[in-house]
Amino acid sequence: MADTGIFYGTGASEGVPSPFCDCPMCNYAREHGGKDVRKRSCFRLGRNIMIDMGPDIFTQALQYGSMCDIEHVLITHTHDDHFDFTALGLMSMATHLRTTPVHFYFSEEGYRFIELLRDSEIAFGGSLRGMEEKGIYAFHKLKYFETYSIGEYEVTPIRAKERSANYVLKAKDGTKMLYGMDTGLYEEETLDFMKNQNLDLWISECTFGNLKLQEEWNTHLCADTFLELLDTFEKNNTIRQDTKIYLSHINQCHTAPHEKLQGIMTDAKPEYQIVVAYDGLEIPISRDEK
Repeated sequence: MADTGIFYGTGASEGVPSPFCDCPMCNYAREHGGKDVRKRSCFRLGRNIMIDMGPDIFTQALQYGSMCDIEHVLITHTHDDHFDFTALGLMSMATHLRTTPVHFYFSEEGYRFIELLRDSEIAFGGSLRGMEEKGIYAFHKLKYFETYSIGEYEVTPIRAKERSANYVLKAKDGTKMLYGMDTGLYEEETLDFMKNQNLDLWISECTFGNLKLQEEWNTHLCADTFLELLDTFEKNNTIRQDTKIYLSHINQCHTAPHEKLQGIMTDAKPEYQIVVAYDGLEIPISRDEK
């Protein structure tokens, strides 16, 4: 049976509507709800893999499904909208503990954060190391561009901006996908690795919607820079015209609600299947279910 993926959240660090923001986009989301309300980005892959685990997991688990079966968590980077370390405390407080640990995976930069937490009095009174020893969770350091067997997938972290690991995942049936958050425009090293990858599915950030980005914000994408990256991927045979493409990690700092942003993408690249994702969207992860 093919896996499915569920977008547990499609927002950026602020969430939409942001609690303290009175901008037009946040007010639009408050008034209209639906696809314009975005929790912090988080993606569930099949039964037991999560990509990122931010501060909205309580609500996400209520709305889209318990996380009791999660065995592997791929962390893109340790900004708190992608990795809220207080989730580790929630795991340790479960009254019916797992018999095997939940495995967390980090880039080398991200793993330094875990090293700081292990003996920090701020984090669980310095008890994180003890909870590791009890087998509640295990932490793993991944090297960029090396491939690891994680769950039912072959997983390769690639280097993005913002000291972020993006992930290429290959399923047993050969389906290949890229999950990219806080991407920015990839450097040549990453673009070279992604040549001829022939992706079946690409989940990309589009943090700033239709805002025209200034150079200092080059660690994230907007509609224009996403389309620039798409053109590069097309030239490099990273994607095909039938590659399913989903946009996530969308903030409020622009003027394109969900349907408007979808229209921008459809008009710009009608030959591609670009979908602006929304919280709760469920998608097939299989070459046979396009």
